Amino acid sequence: MSACGPPGPLQSRFEDGLRFLAAAYALREDRRHGGAATTSACDALACFLSVFEAAAQRHLPDPGIRIFRAQCEGLLTPDQPSQAALDHALEAASLARDLAAALLPHLAAPAPRA
Repeated sequence: MSACGPPGPLQSRFEDGLRFLAAAYALREDRRHGGAATTSACDALACFLSVFEAAAQRHLPDPGIRIFRAQCEGLLTPDQPSQAALDHALEAASLARDLAAALLPHLAAPAPRA
């Protein structure tokens, strides 16, 4: 697979997240491996969070984290049915993907000098 943006560790991590997210959706459709689908969605989420961390270190503006935070709170609800956990994980990972995609071009730009 060829890169879809400037090369570098953040771009690579973002692309890993895309692969995990695609696997999570495929596993959900398979309907035999709900736990694996949830794990894959959470792995995707971890990849996209690394982009957020880099953005925070550069003090970039918040591109919509409030909505994302609410979805993550749903993911962390104890004793929820496995299907609800999967739905929350997929939604959180999809939102994180969109937010990380919006941040990547800003992270590729040189950091402003103080």
